[in-house]
Order: sequence, then C-alpha cells, then structure tokens
Amino acid sequence: MFGFAIDLRERLHDLVAAQTRTWMGAAFVAAAMFSIQYEEVFAPHVTRISDAWTNTAADLSRRISSFSL
Repeated sequence: MFGFAIDLRERLHDLVAAQTRTWMGAAFVAAAMFSIQYEEVFAPHVTRISDAWTNTAADLSRRISSFSL
C-alpha cells in the first residue's frame, strides 16, 4: 500500500554483502599470516623431526639386516 522511496531490503542486502566481504577479507589475511608464520617458524622443526625419524628408521633397518646375515 505505502511504498518506501528507498528499498530497505536492497539496502539490507548491500549491507550484509559488504559485511560478508569484509569478514572474508579478514579471514583471508589471517590465513595468509598463519601460513607465513608456519613456514618460517614451524616448518623447519617439522623437517628436523621428519629427518630424525628417517635416520632412525634407516639405522634400525641396518641393524636388523646385520643380525639376519
């Protein structure tokens, strides 16, 4: 019956879309920062642990094969 000159649903939709873009942008920045920190701080330690496990397994394999000869 009475119409608004400004469509409130369209304005609400625009506001929600803007908020969504803002929060998704913030989430992307946080994920990028976490990724950079992981690569600089945690990845070298993970590589060290992985190398130690590989060396331990290789050493154990050599010792077991020396018993079977």
